[in-house]
Amino acid sequence: MHHPMPMNALAVAPTPWPAPAATVPTAVADAVLDAAVAADADHVWIEPAPENDDHYMVSIERDGEVLAKATLDASLGAAVIARLAFLTDVDLTSRTVVTGATRVRTPTAQRDLVFTVRPGAQLRAEGMLVARGTRPRLQAVEDNDLAPGAIVDHYRVVSHLGEGGMGTVYHVEQATLGRSYALKVLHGHQLALGANSVEQFLREARAAARLRHPHIVDVFDFGYLPDGRPYFVMELLTGTAVQALTDQGALKPAKAVAMARQLADALAAAHEHGVVHADISAGNVLVIGSEADTTVKLVDFGLAELRGPTPTPPTIADVVYGTPSYIAPEVARGQSATEMSDQYSFGILLFEMLTGKVPFIRDDVRDVCRAHIFDALPEPLSPFGALPSELLEIVERCCSKSPSTRYPSMRAVHAELVAVSRIMERRGWRKWLSA
Repeated sequence: MHHPMPMNALAVAPTPWPAPAATVPTAVADAVLDAAVAADADHVWIEPAPENDDHYMVSIERDGEVLAKATLDASLGAAVIARLAFLTDVDLTSRTVVTGATRVRTPTAQRDLVFTVRPGAQLRAEGMLVARGTRPRLQAVEDNDLAPGAIVDHYRVVSHLGEGGMGTVYHVEQATLGRSYALKVLHGHQLALGANSVEQFLREARAAARLRHPHIVDVFDFGYLPDGRPYFVMELLTGTAVQALTDQGALKPAKAVAMARQLADALAAAHEHGVVHADISAGNVLVIGSEADTTVKLVDFGLAELRGPTPTPPTIADVVYGTPSYIAPEVARGQSATEMSDQYSFGILLFEMLTGKVPFIRDDVRDVCRAHIFDALPEPLSPFGALPSELLEIVERCCSKSPSTRYPSMRAVHAELVAVSRIMERRGWRKWLSA
C-alpha cells in the first residue's frame, strides 16, 4: 500500500475530504483500505450521498455498525471506485453488477478484498474484506428445521412460516427488545454452489437492504447458521401474495394499474441503485392493507442469482434463473439478469394481473422457456371489458422479445402507468375500472 493515512482522516465529516494530498484517487483508495483493515472492518461502501448527487459517502462498517465516514467530491468518489475497480479487475463498462477480488496487505495484516460495482444512475460500490482462511468450505447440508425456542444469534424462533424455492422462513423475535421479524434461511443444497455464490447472495441482500423504499421489504440483518447456511432477517409482513389474488381471476384494471405503479416505482429505485431483482413474479410481490388502501411490497432480491451458471446463447439454459412463467427471453437463453429482464418479468406480471393468468402455459419448463423466446404475446383480455390501448402498449412493450425495444428504464414505465391512470379517469371508465 502507498500513501497511508491515519484512521482519524476518515472521521465523520459533513464536508468534502479536506486534505489536499487526499484529492489523488490512488491516495484516497489506499487510505480507505488501510483504515478498513486497521479497524478490522468487514465492509466498505462508496456511494452517492443521500439527497446530494454532488458528493459521495465512504462508509467503513463492521457487523453493520458504521465505524467511520468521509465525504468526497462526486468526481473524486467515482475516481476512487475506478481505482479500486482497476486493482480488482472489474470492468466499469459493464451494464450489469460486476465483482472482482484482490489481496490487500498492510504492515500488520492482510485481507481479501471482494469488490462489487453497481452501474445504476451513478456508480456505487461495495468492498467486502475477508480474512485469509476464513471463507468456509461449503457443501450441501440437510435442511434441519429450526424448532420454536431455538436461538439464532440474538433472535429467538417463534414459529415456522413457510417454504419457498430458495429457503425456509421463520417468525422470530429479537431477544432483547421482543420485536418480531421474519428470518429466511437458504436451503442447504444451495451451499453446494460454493462460497462465492453464497457471498454473492449476501451482497445482493445487503445492497437491497440499503434501498429503504416503501414498496421494498426492509432487510435488517445477515449471518450464518453453525452448519454454514446463510440467513437474513427482514420485516415481518402480514399480507397476501399477488399469486393468491390472480389464482382467483383477473384484477379490476384500476387496481392492477395502481399496484403496477407501486411495483414499477420500487424497481426503478432498485435499478437506480444498481440492484437487479432477477425474480419478479406473482409469488414475490405481497399485497398489504385494505381493499381501499392497498400497498405492495417486493421481496426476495437477488435469490434467483444463486441458481448457478447457465450456458450462453443460442441454447435454452439447462438451469433457469428466476421463475419460468416470468422469465425474459435473454435469461432463458442463459444470459445474466439485468434491469431489462426485470422489466420483461414485470410486463408478464402485469399481463397476469389484468387477465388472471400468465401468457405462456405449457406442460414442460423448457417449453415455457421456448415460448418466451419464440412465441408472440397473446392479446391481454380482461373479463371487465376492453382495456385502454395505452395500457396494452405498456404490456406489449415491456414484454418485447428484444431488450433494446423495451422502455429505457422502469422509471419510464412508471411514468407511462401514471399517464394511463389519468387517461382512464378522463375517459369516465371509473364505473367498471374502480379498484
